[in-house]
Amino acid sequence: MREWVLYGANGYTGELIARQAASEGLRPILAGRDATAIGRLAGELGLEARVFGLDDPAALARGIAGAALVLHAAGPFSRTSAPMVAACLESKIHYLDITGEIPVFEACRAQGARARERGVVLMPGVGFDVVPSDCLAKSLAEALPGRRGSSWRSWRSASSAVAPPKR
Repeated sequence: MREWVLYGANGYTGELIARQAASEGLRPILAGRDATAIGRLAGELGLEARVFGLDDPAALARGIAGAALVLHAAGPFSRTSAPMVAACLESKIHYLDITGEIPVFEACRAQGARARERGVVLMPGVGFDVVPSDCLAKSLAEALPGRRGSSWRSWRSASSAVAPPKR
């Protein structure tokens, strides 16, 4: 398996992901801005550590170099996702994150054509909290059929994979 980077590994959810991945024999590269916290966790789990921020594009590119994908777990995503998405697109590295922030979904969708050109998957919202909200939104849309706007059509096709089947 090619390498993958877990950025924000020292945050609450990032650390949970790192520990679960290690317990399943996966070997993510733990990354983030806090050298002490990242180094401690990587040492404890026997994993590689990389320390870099999101404000320096060259350091960011070096930090994700060689990876097949980045799992971005450093929020708030409305401030942190754009530089990581840009670096992933530039480096042809797949991008996943655990956000539930709608503006991040919209920003990733806006990069769809560039992502296809680069052969990169941009997949925000791989965290569990997105599925219940998608199901709720679908249920509300079905309950209020006269309220469907133009955005409903694009949302409907994207959400159909996670909505519960009708009974």
